[in-house]
Amino acid sequence: MKAVILAGGIGTRLRPLTFTKPKPMVPLVNKPVIEHMVDYLVSHGLNDIVVTTTFLREMVMDHFMYREDVRLTYPAEPYPLGTAGSVKNAGLDEEEDEPFVVIQSDNITDMDLRGLIDFHHEAGGLVTIAVTHVEDPWNYGIAKLEGNGCISRFHEKPDKGKCFSDLASTGIYVVEPKAMEFVPDGIAFDFAKDLFHLLQVKGKGKMFGYEMEAGNFWTDVGQPEEYMKAMEWMLRKAKRDVFIGENVEINSSGITGPTVIGDSVVVEDNCSVGPNAVLFEDVYIGKNSSLEQCFIGERTITGDNASIKQSIIGANCELGKEVEVLKGMIWPFITIPHSTTVDNVVKRFVRFDASGNGTGEEGKGNENGNLLRTLSDEEAFYFNMRRGGKIVHTGFIARSLETFVDMLKKVDTKAIEYHLREGYNDFADWIRDVFRDEKLTSEVVGIQWWEPRSKLIGMLQEHISELKTVDAL
Repeated sequence: MKAVILAGGIGTRLRPLTFTKPKPMVPLVNKPVIEHMVDYLVSHGLNDIVVTTTFLREMVMDHFMYREDVRLTYPAEPYPLGTAGSVKNAGLDEEEDEPFVVIQSDNITDMDLRGLIDFHHEAGGLVTIAVTHVEDPWNYGIAKLEGNGCISRFHEKPDKGKCFSDLASTGIYVVEPKAMEFVPDGIAFDFAKDLFHLLQVKGKGKMFGYEMEAGNFWTDVGQPEEYMKAMEWMLRKAKRDVFIGENVEINSSGITGPTVIGDSVVVEDNCSVGPNAVLFEDVYIGKNSSLEQCFIGERTITGDNASIKQSIIGANCELGKEVEVLKGMIWPFITIPHSTTVDNVVKRFVRFDASGNGTGEEGKGNENGNLLRTLSDEEAFYFNMRRGGKIVHTGFIARSLETFVDMLKKVDTKAIEYHLREGYNDFADWIRDVFRDEKLTSEVVGIQWWEPRSKLIGMLQEHISELKTVDAL
């Protein structure tokens, strides 16, 4: 019997952690979430697994390269096809001779999977959905069951006042190959939004619900609160409240659980870490720092006397001394100056991997060197500035090189100073990493914060004019 792990989501709810890692590769107790899923399937005898993934898929493939107890295949997806469309694209359709298990890559559970499979065979439907009682059904697909488990009604994420049941879909299904004949070829098509609705229209007896036992654990770690629940559950199972990775250096500091510290982390003297702190690999925490209810992305550095609470900090950030982050969110590759407070979202254009090279759909325009293209929200330039000891967004966003020039004319001088402060040139970095234009980068990199903005504007306008002339020819 085959299994399918749906791992194609980009992990919007776990931003900014999923800018530099695909959601399936976000570590949970120092092991990628998807590896927990693979282990779960293998423990139930399912070792022929299809993984549908798109964003940064090479990270997933490389991680499992040497695993020999399971057969993993990664069908290429020409463009996002939705959950059901990606399964059909993988060749799991009516030509298969037995049902298969489908599971979301961000599910953590100890449900009896064999019980679900046996129930499916007995029920005789096309799809069986594992369901469980939840307190917030509007966040899920919900089902109403008849006495024999037949689903009489299903609705994906109803309005809060229109929830007819508290039985939520866990995102774990057993699917008959015949069900896939209702999935069209080559277009985006989802299980919950499209296929399940279509099967309901076809009449009763097509879908059944398998209610998880009350003592089973299940959560969707695709959001920070549920991630923390899964972390606590795993630590309790291991009968510990702190998990520390390999090559970790902790110098005379207190660690309070539940807390997980990744590989090669350094925590300097007199720090307080936890509870509910998650430090990814290669993080450095300066002396006299306090961390609580937070995520710290890989390779991020904090200076001495940092205070981070109820916050998420992306990868490769650098926080100066005496920086306070309270209910804040910091995107990757951002440097926060000394003695600064962050209590909001600080955005910077995204570099999708550690080398700074953009990947995915957003990077396709770069292949043609198109500096005049319109950018995605992730690639856009966000004009920030330091005001009153805080980093704030000016309200100006550039989604193209031309609008960047327009914003430069309007933005506060403090924003220019922030992006061109000593040792940094965010403008040059943006042009290099998003547009990959080395010639223009080399010109912009020489601009200093004290120089008139007209110099930079003139340089860019001249370059844009040259590009338009070439395009016209």
